[in-house]
Amino acid sequence: MGATATVRKSDFIDAMEENQKDVRKMVMDSYHDIEKGKGRDYKEFFAELESRYRNESVAIISGK
Repeated sequence: MGATATVRKSDFIDAMEENQKDVRKMVMDSYHDIEKGKGRDYKEFFAELESRYRNESVAIISGK
């Protein structure tokens, strides 16, 4: 049983690290778009960001 908990913990850590990479990329992509004058609507950007975290929270709670 201890090994199972360790695998789940490492899966969780891997998922969180991957999510952080995705969020950082989204932020940098948006900054680059702003520099080029094609900035996204900030409401759209933050709605997408919030949805990613909300979906991640649901996956963590449900164990997926």
